Amino acid sequence: MRRYLGIILTVVIVLVVLIGLNAISLVSVERTPESESDPLRSSYNVGPTGTRAFYQLLEESGYQVARWRDNFAALERAARGASLIIVGPFQAMQDLPAKEAEALRQWIAAGGEALVISRTPHAQFGDATISEKSPAVVSGSDSNPDQIVDERSDVLIVQPTALTRDIRGLAISRFASRIKFQSAQISGSQQAQTGPESKEPGPGGEEAKDLPQGAAEGPEAKLEAPVIHLGDSDGAALADFNYGQGRVIFLSDPFVIANNGIMRGSNLMLALNLVQALGGRHRRIFFDEYHHGYYSESNPLLVYFSGTSVPWVLGQALLLAALIAYSYGRRFARPLPLPQVDRHSPLEFVGSMANLQQVAHARDLALENIYPRFKARLCRALGVSVRAQPEEIAAHLNRRRLGLSETELYQTLVASERALAGEQLDDQRLISLVSAMRRISAQLR
Repeated sequence: MRRYLGIILTVVIVLVVLIGLNAISLVSVERTPESESDPLRSSYNVGPTGTRAFYQLLEESGYQVARWRDNFAALERAARGASLIIVGPFQAMQDLPAKEAEALRQWIAAGGEALVISRTPHAQFGDATISEKSPAVVSGSDSNPDQIVDERSDVLIVQPTALTRDIRGLAISRFASRIKFQSAQISGSQQAQTGPESKEPGPGGEEAKDLPQGAAEGPEAKLEAPVIHLGDSDGAALADFNYGQGRVIFLSDPFVIANNGIMRGSNLMLALNLVQALGGRHRRIFFDEYHHGYYSESNPLLVYFSGTSVPWVLGQALLLAALIAYSYGRRFARPLPLPQVDRHSPLEFVGSMANLQQVAHARDLALENIYPRFKARLCRALGVSVRAQPEEIAAHLNRRRLGLSETELYQTLVASERALAGEQLDDQRLISLVSAMRRISAQLR
């Protein structure tokens, strides 16, 4: 039992470790339920607040959609003449970093087109001239789409435009904010749509004042003269600008393109109108995923298998392989000598013994090796005892009628007995006795 104690303990430890790893891999961490107050707007997300349905619809409809997984500084190099859809809020960061915001604005001013869908657009665009007014506290569940849809969404339609075509029956959520653009270049009619500029709180909670032209963007590009498509007296819900040589569109409610909202009312029509405004099927359309935490530097294979049981399976396989290698490399018993191959022929031993006996004149020893076996075989054939005398053996031979010469047999037995008893024996006599034994043995067959 002690010999196998190490093997038994090793097997038990392996089983315990494998059971533990399987138990850990099967434990599912409860995911926080998605809601409008804690959304995940990534196009990879198939949950209620994700945008996977919208992305896949465009992809299967023939639009040139792709996911942008690099920083905005690479837009000028890899996305020239394309469109970009930015959906907030971001999970990896709260606000767009200053360098990223500057790179985004420069790319749009150089001819890019962007669609910013967020209830806090200043956090995704990084322009101090933008402010938003959040709606009053909405009663009811913020995860049930039936309870958050504003039934009076159609009253937000300000004028018939390419973006509001065929969108009767909108299903804007009651969480949609109202955007204000504080710029001295806004006309009086547009001021009526965006509300008074001097008393509305800005992004930091202070009263926003009229900013001089180009205060945020410099002389090349400014957010000015917006076209309001959806809005009310509190501000705009959908507006777009000509920004330098490009264009930027702001939508204040991501619920319109979310998985739980895009199929409600005419939200899908509004989403498709926005895509057509970005160039439709004639331009490449990128969904920003970099700021949702999906970086191009990460290994796509690891990202693909993250969250599955595949890493645990690979870990168990590696552990099992290491244990097998350890088991084969360890000795569980006493060391054994390697098998030795006998390189000598059995005839070599026979030849050596015969040569020694011949040199030593040990003729009686040679007869002693041959005679007992001959006598034993003869006695078995005649049915007598091995200790019988030659006379008794010869008498039985006469009765059995085996066809042997009684005289020859008797003389051979007597001469052999005498030689073994010490009588002198020469080579010729030894050869004669051995020949007689072989001849008698052949007749016995």
